[in-house]
Amino acid sequence: MKPFAAFVKMQLNVNYGISALKYRFTREKKKRWEPILIAAVMVLSFAPLLVIYTAMMLSLFTAGLAIGQPDMVLTLSIMFSLSIILFFGIFYVMGTFYFSNDLESFVPLPLKPYEVIAGKFIVVIINEYLTSVPIMLPPIIIYGAGTGQGILYWIRSLILMLTVPIIPLTIASLLVMLLMRLVNLRKYKDFLTIAAGIIGVAISLGLSTYMQKMPNNPEKMESFFIGQRGLADMVGERFPPVRWATEGLTDGGLAGIGYLLLFLLTCALFLTLLMMLSNRVFYKSLLAGREVSRKRRTLTDSQKQKSFGKASDPVIAMMRRDWRILVRTPLYLLNGFVGTIIGPLIFVYVLVMQGSEPEFAQLFNEINKPELLPYVLLGGLGLMLFTAGMNMVASTALSREGSTLWITKMIPVTGRQQANAKLVVSIIVSLLGVITTALIMIIFLRLPVLWVLGASVIGLLGSVPMNAINLTLDIFHPKLVWNSEQEAMKQNMNGGIGMLLSMLVLFILAAAAFIMISLESPMWLVFIGIGFVAAVLGLLTMILLYKVAEKKYRELEA
Repeated sequence: MKPFAAFVKMQLNVNYGISALKYRFTREKKKRWEPILIAAVMVLSFAPLLVIYTAMMLSLFTAGLAIGQPDMVLTLSIMFSLSIILFFGIFYVMGTFYFSNDLESFVPLPLKPYEVIAGKFIVVIINEYLTSVPIMLPPIIIYGAGTGQGILYWIRSLILMLTVPIIPLTIASLLVMLLMRLVNLRKYKDFLTIAAGIIGVAISLGLSTYMQKMPNNPEKMESFFIGQRGLADMVGERFPPVRWATEGLTDGGLAGIGYLLLFLLTCALFLTLLMMLSNRVFYKSLLAGREVSRKRRTLTDSQKQKSFGKASDPVIAMMRRDWRILVRTPLYLLNGFVGTIIGPLIFVYVLVMQGSEPEFAQLFNEINKPELLPYVLLGGLGLMLFTAGMNMVASTALSREGSTLWITKMIPVTGRQQANAKLVVSIIVSLLGVITTALIMIIFLRLPVLWVLGASVIGLLGSVPMNAINLTLDIFHPKLVWNSEQEAMKQNMNGGIGMLLSMLVLFILAAAAFIMISLESPMWLVFIGIGFVAAVLGLLTMILLYKVAEKKYRELEA
């Protein structure tokens, strides 16, 4: 048991950087504020979304209470949590179990296959609590407080929240393990990554559409759900653990304890099946997935001369290198580009889905009036700047280097030139979001082309300080130790902090616009003023970027 305990401790240490945090709090006292700041930023980032979700759950509870089904809010939250964890867990488990860079080092360890899987599974399930707890906690509190539950309910709730991710994650693990044994999915890693991103966006838009169709007041919510009276029974018939979990919370007698024990027994059975299967097939599927064939290609003399015989400016060369890494790694491509263009695409989606509504038809007639046109363009500029701020390319630029940072440091290029190259790549990605928004304004809103082009120039100017400050953040505190590209992007706190810094820049530009409008300045002067403020912010943030880059590039070690 000692080797397994040590393995689990090591996995948790690597995944959460526990040793680094201990060192920082005990030795580097001046840097104690960094993890505290990161935690505060994460809480502030997700607080608005959590408030909206809690309000929606409260409406569901009110409607369910009115029709005698207050437990509906628990059933729906459990079902939603299981579904989300199951879908995204497939790709998370696949990356953790089979695509991590540290897997080969575990094969010679004195650990059985099921122990390796168990250690990895513990890390996965702890990470999934970040998904399941925010989904389940508001409905549990709403139901418990709304129905006056006692201490036993809260104890059961805690047990349920700790065990809910087990069933969907074991199902995902079993599916992935069997697929990897039968098919070498490693060959299709890039395709699977892209498919997961596209499906995830589609699911998000589908949920958004469904939520838009839901009534927004308790009276209408009640009539909406009267037709769904058998929802909990239907879910229980098709997937009994959801019903067992609900009854385990809502039934206060021995029957409730029995339902909860039945749910926990099901979790244990799924875990046992996973351990048994992993002991038989994990190493076989892992080693089979590592077998790759390499196509050898011999270059002719002319091709060698064309490829290696020409020189270019250092910044351009580094920019090309960074761009190729970005577009050739699907996870970087998805997280870098989707965040930038998803805002405009959702706007188009809403226009297409709701365009036939009378309110939207009247809105389209109003926005082209001369007196309103500048304000509409100002709103479009705000959307451009928002999409530029969602760009994670800059806030993870150096982190993506990872253990290959030594290559970058060996290249005879200064830190300032390296930063310039990464900044240009980040601005190009932001430009794609600006162009997408501009096309939407021209095609769907039919706004004047010259006005839109002017707003686009200002939007591009505004993206410069956003990308510069985000890049400064990542160069100052990069995440260079990671086992998969997913950790470099999705588990990098710099991405969330960078978005908040971008929103700060957007707030400054919005404040400048508000002040000039309050002073009754002409709208053309307002746009020029925004561009001027953006240019000043860009200059200041670039000066800061160059100073940090020259200093930190010499100090950083992968």
